[in-house]
Amino acid sequence: MTDSVEWESNVDRMRFFVEQVQQGGRFELIDKLVHPGYHNHTVEPGQGNDREGVRATMAAMHAAFSELTVRILHCVGDGDLVATHKVFRARHTGPWFGVPPSGNQVEFRVMDLVRYRDGRMAEHWAVADALSLLRQTGALA
Repeated sequence: MTDSVEWESNVDRMRFFVEQVQQGGRFELIDKLVHPGYHNHTVEPGQGNDREGVRATMAAMHAAFSELTVRILHCVGDGDLVATHKVFRARHTGPWFGVPPSGNQVEFRVMDLVRYRDGRMAEHWAVADALSLLRQTGALA
C-alpha cells in the first residue's frame, strides 16, 4: 500500500497502521491515521493517552526493540470498531520504560480494540502480555 491509498474499510486502515507505523516505524503517518481527539483508555504508566502518546510510544518501541516484526493473527471489524490480535517479535536492544536493554529476543501478544471516527483512530483499548515481555527482558526473575 502507498501513502495515498484510499482504504475500503477500517480493517484496511488498521492493517496499514500496523504495517507502516507499528512495524515500519513511519511515525510521520500518525497525524494522517490517528484522530486529533484520540484517547487511549488503557495507557501504561509513563505513556500519554493522546495522539502524541501514540507517537512517543511508537518511537520508544522502535528505540528499545530492533528487528521488530508485527504479525496480525486476527483483524476483524464491525462498523467503526476494529479488533486485532497481534504478535510482536524483536530483540531488546534499548531501554523500555525503565527496563535496561537485555539483548534478548522477545515475543509478546497484544489485543487491541480501536474505534474509528472520520477515517482515523479515535479511541483505543488494549490488553498486552506485559508480564511475559518483562520476563523475557530479564526485568523479572
